[in-house]
Amino acid sequence: MKIKAVIFDIDGTLYRSREYVKQLVDAMCDVISELLSIPRERARELYQSIRSRIGTISLGLREIGIDRRQFYRELVKKLDPSQSIRPRPELKRMLEEIRRMGFKVGCHTNSSRELARLVLNALGLDLNDFDILITSDDAEPKPMPDGYLKIIDQLGLEPRQVLYVGDRWRIELEPAKKLGMKTVLVSSKLDGDPDLVIGDVLELLEKLRSLKDP
Repeated sequence: MKIKAVIFDIDGTLYRSREYVKQLVDAMCDVISELLSIPRERARELYQSIRSRIGTISLGLREIGIDRRQFYRELVKKLDPSQSIRPRPELKRMLEEIRRMGFKVGCHTNSSRELARLVLNALGLDLNDFDILITSDDAEPKPMPDGYLKIIDQLGLEPRQVLYVGDRWRIELEPAKKLGMKTVLVSSKLDGDPDLVIGDVLELLEKLRSLKDP
């Protein structure tokens, strides 16, 4: 059965920016410090502990007594992604071409919808470039299956009709593959067992042309 939808992770997949990652981590630690009324050094320790044990801060917030939606409401006030993420007009052209080829296109992120919108805008994209966007406002964060299941339900597809594109095997791609989706790892080195590995997301277009059924 042929692929009918391509779902992208956002951070680390559609762009790479060490500057933004540093700003994001600093802002996350600030919010944890403020919401828990603890020193910033302790907040950074909690952040690092969650990342090392769970892999994603979004899923670990409940463990330290922070409401995820409140966390992202405060976080988005501290960030301006456009200061460190540059527009990628070639990315918009690729998404347009993928849709012209007949694929549905979506995003799945552990960020909130508002933060995702700001990052996409910094890249020169907007929500209209996607047929579906699932965020941590809509579903439990990755690697929980909730968001993946919402994607296939809302698109009316079977898992094997979905190609999932991300930069982290354990957090993003392994859960997708367990559900039966095809997977593409965006990385300079192999990790896990993805169906395809590409160095930059822009390489995907040619891969899709070769995958597309005649």
